This record gives sequence, C-alpha cells and structure tokens, in this order.
Amino acid sequence: MKLLKNLIVLLIVLAVFGYGILFALYNKQSISLDFLFLDSLLVPLPLWSGCLIVIGLMLGLLVASISRLGLGLENKRLQKELKQAKSKLEKLNH
Repeated sequence: MKLLKNLIVLLIVLAVFGYGILFALYNKQSISLDFLFLDSLLVPLPLWSGCLIVIGLMLGLLVASISRLGLGLENKRLQKELKQAKSKLEKLNH
C-alpha cells in the first residue's frame, strides 16, 4: 500500500514538473511589472511564475511549521497536566 502511495505521489510530481517545462517552452514572452520603488522589470513569464510558486511553497511551509510547533507545545503541556492528574489520583487512592 505504501509503495502504491509513493508511486502515485511520484507520478503527480512528474506530471507537475512536465507541465512546468511545457509551460516554460510555450510561453517565452516577457512581462513587465512595475513596483513602487523600482523601475519596471522585464522578466520572462515562466520565471515570474516559478518564483511565485516557490514563494508560495515557502510561505506554506512556514505557516505549517509554526502550526506544528504550536501543536507540539500544546501536546507537551497536556502531557504534563496528565502526569500531574495521574499523580494526584495515585495520592487519593492511597
């Protein structure tokens, strides 16, 4: 089952990678973006798209990491509370 899951993930990654390559090959035009403090930059569309995808992935990983850190801290706090409750219960039983 794990092998099948890994195979499906690999096929999806290869399909997305292949689509990215085809996108880059068929969209060779450059676009100009004006920023507030910079002159307009003329950069190929696939480069802008790739940069935005990478930035989105990095922000997603950052948010997920912060969320996971918060859950880990909450887990430690709850484990400590559970240990204290068990020790109180042991004292009451004796």
